[in-house]
Amino acid sequence: MQNTIIIIESPNKCDKIAKITGAKVYATQGHFKTLSKKIVKDYQSYEPIFEFKDGSAKNRMNIVFNDCKGKDVIIATDPDREGYGIGYMVYEVIKNIAKSIKRAEFHEITESGIKKGLDKAVPFANSNLKEFDSFKARAVGDKLVGFIMSPKYINKLNDKNMSVGRVQTPALALVVKRELEIKDFEANPASKQISYKIKAKLKTKDGVEFIATNDNIFPNKEEAETKIEELNTSTAKVYQIDTKQSQIKPPAPLRTSQLQELANKKLGFSSDKTMGLAQKLFEKGLITYHRTDSNTISDEFINEVNAKFKDQEWYEKREYKAGAQSQAEAHEAIRISHVHEYGEINEITAKENASDDEKVLYELIYLNSIQSQAKNAINENTTYDISIKTLSFKTKTSKCIYKGFKGALKEEIEDDEDKDKETLEIALNLKQGDELEIVGFELGEVKKQAPQRYKESNFISLLEKAGIGRPSTYATFLPILLRRDYIEIQKKGKNANIVATNKGINFIQTIMNDDEWISQSEFTKQMESVLDEISDGKVGYLDFMKPLHEKMGFEEPSSGETKPPSEKQLQWAKNLATNLNIELPKDIEKSWKICSEFIDKNKDKDIRPPSEKQLALAKKLAENNNVELPKDVEKNVKECSKFIDKYIKKK
Repeated sequence: MQNTIIIIESPNKCDKIAKITGAKVYATQGHFKTLSKKIVKDYQSYEPIFEFKDGSAKNRMNIVFNDCKGKDVIIATDPDREGYGIGYMVYEVIKNIAKSIKRAEFHEITESGIKKGLDKAVPFANSNLKEFDSFKARAVGDKLVGFIMSPKYINKLNDKNMSVGRVQTPALALVVKRELEIKDFEANPASKQISYKIKAKLKTKDGVEFIATNDNIFPNKEEAETKIEELNTSTAKVYQIDTKQSQIKPPAPLRTSQLQELANKKLGFSSDKTMGLAQKLFEKGLITYHRTDSNTISDEFINEVNAKFKDQEWYEKREYKAGAQSQAEAHEAIRISHVHEYGEINEITAKENASDDEKVLYELIYLNSIQSQAKNAINENTTYDISIKTLSFKTKTSKCIYKGFKGALKEEIEDDEDKDKETLEIALNLKQGDELEIVGFELGEVKKQAPQRYKESNFISLLEKAGIGRPSTYATFLPILLRRDYIEIQKKGKNANIVATNKGINFIQTIMNDDEWISQSEFTKQMESVLDEISDGKVGYLDFMKPLHEKMGFEEPSSGETKPPSEKQLQWAKNLATNLNIELPKDIEKSWKICSEFIDKNKDKDIRPPSEKQLALAKKLAENNNVELPKDVEKNVKECSKFIDKYIKKK
């Protein structure tokens, strides 16, 4: 392949692919073109105007294009809609100068994965060109929404740190809806009413103490205590025992959303951090492509696991379908590229110079990949019905009688939140008719439960279920909403709860009054379906663009981006440039948009210590409220200010 050029996205994969193929490999470094400020040529055809991101991208890509003259070119940008869009832009430039152009997809950066991609490569002209129509519909549609809707609400709410998005706004609406439900619950006096259940503390003849609960709910403490007085002189007897087995299947191979949630739950990684680490593992050839909505794994991999582990007692061959939510049967789930022993993880990751975080994420994917080919775990669940003066008290016990996948390779530790808190994990050794000693009674409060805030670990599956976004975009939602101050993440033990701020609530309520459609999950889901149908050739590009633009009254983006920034905004930008020792962008004094983008990009990098006065106030508030100061409060003025604001308001 010496006269062949392969074009991919990430420069980190170039050397590996070049070594495997012998071809010359170039990287586009992601999107090298972007929509112009004008966006489209006209509002009849909605034909987009793409231009180079900057001079550096133009110079870099022109070198690539020139080298393609008279050569065989294989465009192997990422195997998804965005990757195809980037590849198509390359194809458009070189289609009349290259000797031949093919489209290949590499689902894993390994020798076999690359060979498979090259073997299945097709002439680019015969690839699914409709995928580019779907790509440009997504790009143009999202840009129009941002450029038409955002200035409208920036002016309406007098806040430049504000944006509207076709997918980010309905995602925020879900968080705000839950926050308002919590506020309504807390404001309702009935929600504060407490009922009671009676719990009996019992002891077996072997001396094992346990709690059994009566299901009756008593409206007040007095009634419950009266009932306890009636029971005090009674005896307890095992009335009935019911034992059942439950089968627990191993988790299916991971989709993107499931990887993000698992990594957040087990490792505490944010969605964008997980995707960044997965990108590196993919580039190093350790895992398959990490943006997928499919749960399927290849027969080749299933057979590889079979060859390695078929003699293990826990092994069971399993096949998985892509899943009802999947748009791409051809894509695999996220899995390890090569099967190996669990004890070889350190050696394999070290060989690829994987960081500690990459290693623990790889281990998570390794365990999922192999354990997906394992037997069910089996639990034995027993319910004891205990009679005390004809009143029924129940307790449940559960024990694992076969570990199956949970004992394969590594002992699985169940999370507390996965367990039924009412189920005991002790052996009671009771028979029907056995008498029990009553140690005492206690009251259990039954409070009406407020709606729970979404956890960072389960929010992605909510978006997936609601049809908001795709695997390539899940990781972008929360960082945008955080950057706009629409939400905040509150840590509570192991959980990270997503909380809508007053700004986020006010923003969504304003949107609901004026442009409710943009906050609706149903509309976004419908438009995502149209994008998929464009890819399938069922509908056309304009079938997406016209209904979306009609929702905005066929308005055209304002020329507000040429409006100068305010003095305060410009001064903020100048202070950032000074503090960070960087140059201000060209024309920043003429365009509030350029100024806003510069501030958004750099404001989180400007980390300075608080003044002595601020730090002293923070310490005093911490002492008065008996709380610890944030970790970086002495180094970061923003952390200090946030802490002061929080406890000044409480005061």
